[in-house]
Amino acid sequence: MNRASAFRSLVALRAKGGEFAALDVVPDGFPVQPLLCLDYDPNVSTTNLLDRVTDVTRRLAAMDRLVMLDATGLSAAPQLVGGAAGILGDLADRLSFPPDLFESPATFIPVVRLDATDDQLARIGRLADEMGTGYAVRLRPADLGTEPLSGLLRRLPGFLDRLPGDLDVVDLILDLVYLPAVDQRLVETTATILDAVRRWGSFRSTTLLSGSVPKTLNQTDLWEQPRYEELLWRAVVDAGMDDVLLGDYGVTHPVFESGGWPSKHISVKYTCADHWLYLRERIREPDEENSRTRTVRLVSRHLVASGSFAGPDYSWGDRQFAEAANGAGSALGATTKPVAFATSHHLAYHATRAAA
Repeated sequence: MNRASAFRSLVALRAKGGEFAALDVVPDGFPVQPLLCLDYDPNVSTTNLLDRVTDVTRRLAAMDRLVMLDATGLSAAPQLVGGAAGILGDLADRLSFPPDLFESPATFIPVVRLDATDDQLARIGRLADEMGTGYAVRLRPADLGTEPLSGLLRRLPGFLDRLPGDLDVVDLILDLVYLPAVDQRLVETTATILDAVRRWGSFRSTTLLSGSVPKTLNQTDLWEQPRYEELLWRAVVDAGMDDVLLGDYGVTHPVFESGGWPSKHISVKYTCADHWLYLRERIREPDEENSRTRTVRLVSRHLVASGSFAGPDYSWGDRQFAEAANGAGSALGATTKPVAFATSHHLAYHATRAAA
């Protein structure tokens, strides 16, 4: 049976093609904790989604890295029953039967949210107990509507009192979702919430999760933005909470929205030590190559020529960027490729932090 491993940072990823591709190539000994967010998209086959979740969860479990799975967003799918607990229970059943005799059953860390019903909370707690993995609690002040941070402080004692089992098998995640900026008031309020959580008991881990990548990029060429998620985390650690772990949302906006028209631009969000590097170009008109492919090559050349590129040996994704910039690479027109390459680099960035 798989057991949860310690980690130094957490990355919340959408359960989509680009993110799956990046997770498919992480190396053994991967020190970063992935949290897969399963969301309902009427344009995507739920069956195919759950198959991919099963595959990547099984692969990482074989490397002793249990994936955290949050199925809250997928519970809106009309063909699925039982809410998040039912979906996670079905995934646990799938993973308990290895695809061949030479593999072991796989497990994962189920995630429950602040606004879960008593029934969902109890069922996810029982599932975690059956798998022997513990579970994660995702506290999202945004779920509370107006005055979310102060509202969370009021609701926190009642919610924590409902948690099943011992706290030392619970990973607590304070999820601030989108973070457009950081100021002293936010730092103080965040520290107050984390202090209240820590006073309640000793959790297996405590993570501060947020993301500062905007929903859309509104200019072209390349430019930088501070990594507000990391700035907030550092401010909290500097305030004396050095056991709080860093969590972010990878290279996408924290809030998932389904549908919409295909973008007329190629965008890359590239993680750097103290900033995001954003690159965006309008898709070129058709020529001798597929127009998306030509634009991916152009954006890759801009990235490689920038002072922020980590080099082709940094990660699988960086190698793909370098090859695309040099006119190589295949299937670059696929819409998942820029996210896959950038997510691979992002995961390597966190792995490098963990090793420092």
